[in-house]
Amino acid sequence: MNNDNSRIYSLGVILGIGSTVFLAGCGVPAPGDGGGAGNGNDNGTGGVPRAFVGADTCAACHPDIHADWSETAHAGALDTLEAIGQGENEECLPCHVVGFQKNGFVSRTETPQLVGVQCENCHGSATEHVANPGDASLRPTINMSASLCGGCHTDPHHPTFDEWQLSKHATALEGLRANPFANDECLECHSQDYRAAVEDGQTPPTLDTAQLSIECATCHDPHGGVAQANQLRKPIGNLCGECHTVEEVTVGGTPHHPQIEMLTGIGPLKEDGSGLQATHAHSSLAAAGGQACAQCHVVQHAVDDPTEDNPNVTGHTFNPFDESITTHQAAEYTGCAGCHTETVAAALRSSLQSDVSTRLNALALFFDESSDSNIDPNALSSVDQQKLAVAKFDYQFIDADGSRGVHNPSLARATLDEAERIVQELAAQ
Repeated sequence: MNNDNSRIYSLGVILGIGSTVFLAGCGVPAPGDGGGAGNGNDNGTGGVPRAFVGADTCAACHPDIHADWSETAHAGALDTLEAIGQGENEECLPCHVVGFQKNGFVSRTETPQLVGVQCENCHGSATEHVANPGDASLRPTINMSASLCGGCHTDPHHPTFDEWQLSKHATALEGLRANPFANDECLECHSQDYRAAVEDGQTPPTLDTAQLSIECATCHDPHGGVAQANQLRKPIGNLCGECHTVEEVTVGGTPHHPQIEMLTGIGPLKEDGSGLQATHAHSSLAAAGGQACAQCHVVQHAVDDPTEDNPNVTGHTFNPFDESITTHQAAEYTGCAGCHTETVAAALRSSLQSDVSTRLNALALFFDESSDSNIDPNALSSVDQQKLAVAKFDYQFIDADGSRGVHNPSLARATLDEAERIVQELAAQ
């Protein structure tokens, strides 16, 4: 490449994550110049160049991204249709090829360069960009919104977007803004555009300017690769654990969303400040390569003839126990079926959550200044103040987990035992 004629641009495709690409001077054929498949040749358009250049053209400057994409289900989207005898179904083709009925894909034979879901399905036509790579105004668009994915990942057959809209992920930013204690750092787990900006070394948005909640691209890499199933960015436990974690909050701080610690059996404290640990059979879900959180929270269900009233379920409400969601949920205890019958699972859950809730409610009184049972830390020695702080931290840890013990019954009970023992000892003084 001639460095005198080349310019380097940063194009964070879809996610805005810095991907250094060499555009001008890299020998990309101009649309319609006869440079081969993927160059926008006219193929049956009467001499009018196709509106799309195809992924092979993009590969000239984005080889790594193209290599990853080529291994994804998107790249084989037309194959998927053909395998079920729907390769010419005009209702399905718009979401399985590039530019169907928009001066793009015609057939596998006539337009092989536009087969599958490619760069231009998400970024728009690259024809002008390829012809003028140095013009920043012509670069393909970058859209990190779940609504982009929702253009195809919707309807009764694959209602991923429809389900996501019912999830807490979809309202993560809205919920954060409603919290009077929120700050900009909280956006790391509540805003996709914040996360993308930080990863790209750009100035991140603020609580006032952030636009996106937790979108599809937060968990799934649009460019793919096959390191993880379903184009996930990381193993499931690690992925969920990036946000569903207590992080480094300790005594004196307020733990919130400590689900990954709860599942794996760490986080609460003993009276002396050392770690309290207890694993359970559920903890094994977080082992390397396991389903982790997805075992219970991404429960799928397929039906023979999907309809609006009886669609397939992809598990993207992320809470199969939310009784306010009906149509887009699998049966409540489907995720438990590997180890329990529905009857046993329901009984275990009911008994455990009732017990943990009762114990949490009783403990709360010791930390409530309006309660007769409140323990005033100012009336305690410094040593006893520390003990009380540990008890409060442990109480808040189990409460903030939100599962009322289901994530790890053993840790929940051991932690409540420790907190109850401490407050009862202090209250008796």
